[in-house]
Parts: sequence; structure tokens; C-alpha cells
Amino acid sequence: MKKLVFLLLCALGLQLAAQETAADSAACCRGLFTVAQNTQVRFAPGNLQYQPSTHLFRFAASQTEVLGWDTKWALPRYKGWLDLFGWGTALNPANFSDKANDYTFVDWGTYCGLPTNGGKIWRTLSMDEWTYLLSKRKNARRLYAIAYVNKVYGLLLLPDNWQCPKGVYVKPGPKEDQANWYSAEKWALLEAAGAVFLPCEAKRMGDQAQPSSSCHYWTSQPSVKKSGEAMYLLVDPYVPQGRSTSKAAGLSVRLVQEM
Repeated sequence: MKKLVFLLLCALGLQLAAQETAADSAACCRGLFTVAQNTQVRFAPGNLQYQPSTHLFRFAASQTEVLGWDTKWALPRYKGWLDLFGWGTALNPANFSDKANDYTFVDWGTYCGLPTNGGKIWRTLSMDEWTYLLSKRKNARRLYAIAYVNKVYGLLLLPDNWQCPKGVYVKPGPKEDQANWYSAEKWALLEAAGAVFLPCEAKRMGDQAQPSSSCHYWTSQPSVKKSGEAMYLLVDPYVPQGRSTSKAAGLSVRLVQEM
């Protein structure tokens, strides 16, 4: 019965979300990124966020925005927004259980209810797709960089047909470089040219989290070695790589649309 009530609330939330978040969620980032043979995607304009009191999803207002964590945010009727999710919690985004068995993957994109371009669905990349993007697409190793945008640390991703705009320089590669420090004005040029930024954020377990200088982004892929774990993209602090962690961990989520 509780599950039925929750699903009905989600359905109502999805309708409201489509109305209330259209202004800041309808557009993808401009750049095209190849994530597998014959598969290109565009990224969402910010990390996924959720409001427990209304059952609404939205995208962050900017690509650099993260919310952090406070224990009071785990309250069922919390009126603010969250962005550290347990694995695949589309049907129960505010699941704060610290037990891996309480998590079964349902893609956030399936139920987020956020506007799309041309009716395409949102979804989460697999670890295999992240690996292809970062190491196998044409010129892959020249199309990402460690960067600071408005003093926020993270991973800068450059689209397949990257052309660096005038007045900006990007030094690609897996090491920090002072050349990749961007003001709001410089970042606006990069974003307009199709660049994507994944900001670092805390890693949560249950209702506790600690600040972090790393990026942790969920994939749709479970671990093949440990049943209670799933794969995520780690940038800590240099080379992006796939790691696994408990499905109960609260990590960041960035959705994509196939083109």
C-alpha cells in the first residue's frame, strides 16, 4: 500500500515537474559526445536534484552548482533540494538506507519528468560508456581536462567536434594545470562552445557525509565482482577512472539524452 501511494505521489510530482522546471531544464548542453559506436549524447545542463516535500526533480541552475549535505535534509518532508542519491533511486530518491540490499536500480531519467528535446528520454551512462567517452572516442585523451570553474574543482569534458573559442585556453589531460582555471566569463565561452563540467561533491552514507575534493558520479552499471556494489566515475584528484562502492552510497548524478 505504501509503495502504491508513493508511486501515485511520484506521478503527480512528474506532472508538476514538467510544468515548474521547464524554464531551467528544457535544454541540453550544446556539445555532442560519443559514448559508444554509433551512439552520441548530450548532457543535462546540471546535476540532478530532488525535493522530498513535493516529489519534484530538477536540474541544477548551473553546471557548477552542488548542494552539499546536512543531516536534517534526510527528513521525509524536507522542503529544500537534495543531490546525493543512492544507486538507481528513481522511485525513492530520498532513500537514505545504509544497507545495499535496499537498492535496486531504476534509472532516474525514467521517472524524473523533466522536459526533453524532441521527446527523447533522459538516462544514466554506463561505466562502459564513460570509458569509451574518456579513452576510446576519436582524440579522447585530448577532450577532457581537470579544471576549476568559478573556484569549483571538477572534470571538464569537451565535445567531439571541439573548437576552442577565442580568448580561452584548455590544456587537456589528467593533471591539474593553472591554465585550466576559469572565471565566470571564461566559462561562459567554454559552455557556449559545448563544454560540460562535472563538479566535485561530498560522498554520503546514510544520513552522514563528509566534504570531498573528488568527483563521484553514479553509472547505471552494477559491479560484476561484488553484488552489493555498483560502478561510479571517480576523479580523485587526477585520472578519471571507474570504481565500485556500496549501492547505498549517496553520489552525484548527471543525466544524458541520446541524439
